[in-house]
Amino acid sequence: MASQASQDRSSTPAGYGRRAANSPAAAPLLSIEVWRDPRAVLPVWEELEAVAAISVYQTRAFLLPWLATLGAARNIAPLFVVAKDRQARALALLAFGIEKSGIFRVARFLGGKESNINLGLFRPGVVFGRADIETLLRQSVKSLGAEAPDVFALVNQPREWRGTRNPFALLSHQQSPSSAYVMTLGAKTQAVLATVLRDPQKKLHSKELRLARLGRVALIANDTPKLARLILNAFFAQKTARLRAQGIEANLAEPAMRAFLEKLSLAPPGQSPFLKFYALTAGDRIVATSAGALYRGCFSGMVNSFDIDPEIARQSPGELLLRKLIVDQCEAKLDMLDFGVGKAQYKSHYCDVSVPLFDTLLPVGDKGRIFAFYESMRLRLKAAIKANRILFENFRRLQRLLQGQPPG
Repeated sequence: MASQASQDRSSTPAGYGRRAANSPAAAPLLSIEVWRDPRAVLPVWEELEAVAAISVYQTRAFLLPWLATLGAARNIAPLFVVAKDRQARALALLAFGIEKSGIFRVARFLGGKESNINLGLFRPGVVFGRADIETLLRQSVKSLGAEAPDVFALVNQPREWRGTRNPFALLSHQQSPSSAYVMTLGAKTQAVLATVLRDPQKKLHSKELRLARLGRVALIANDTPKLARLILNAFFAQKTARLRAQGIEANLAEPAMRAFLEKLSLAPPGQSPFLKFYALTAGDRIVATSAGALYRGCFSGMVNSFDIDPEIARQSPGELLLRKLIVDQCEAKLDMLDFGVGKAQYKSHYCDVSVPLFDTLLPVGDKGRIFAFYESMRLRLKAAIKANRILFENFRRLQRLLQGQPPG
């Protein structure tokens, strides 16, 4: 996947990459570097990852396996943009991937649909203005020449993350179709724990007792390679069945998806897996799964599934597993649980914070403007459909009909 690095060092406008207001001087920026090989930016990535306000989706532990599996299968060409000062100190790292979309070359944040929160890596204490971000993107386009993207389509960005503003919010943007949902813990952990255990305890306890007719109900995790593969097999089977029942084309069968989740959930001997994969069992049967990764006191949920067998689904195995998972994370004394992007009944019940997201569509030339216009309209239509229950239900029926399924 790696290609020969292309690099551009150039002087930049005065004031670019300014320090915070209480600093007497502007940051002495010297260069912007553009690289195609992720190995070339690993030292910078490691340095900024340790200090930047980012989510788990910007870490090397998440993105490098993604590049090696799903990124490679989707023909994503990596693009890394690095800004440095006169002391060769890294001030920013932007991790993009360029992909073909019809006749267009589109640059997106690395991580694709698998990333819920998208951000750049910026050094704390350095203030980037709108012109600064535009210069970073413009310089990357100039360095790539004929391989440059036609448009930057940078979606699902928070205006701020963990109390730090996102400089990309200074660019022209529109609201994303969906928000992200978070449960804050920290000082509230004991209150949250008491609420989760109490509400609605009686109803779910009855469901757990009915589920126990299949055998003892227990929580397991990918603590061994054998358990990891067992849970992965159940996840893929359950998720594929669920998506097909909803009339949604499932791409989970692609080998790259399996390889990606295996890389994250199978740990080398003596190490803990990056992706914690939980499963709720009833006897020998896995009835629900849920996976996420812990980073800086935040557990970010990534995937989940449940058995759609009517006798099992009626007992809400997914919610039973979620309650056990929340209790587990509360006992670990985390700061927050990130439930990801998109509305769901369980998110409305448990989450106390909705994180608005925005999309930036920045064209490069006339060709890019065509893509940006239609993509903007598509995202606005998607938002309108999601906001209107009747429109959303009719859209799902249309999907089923187009796929040759009964409308349901």
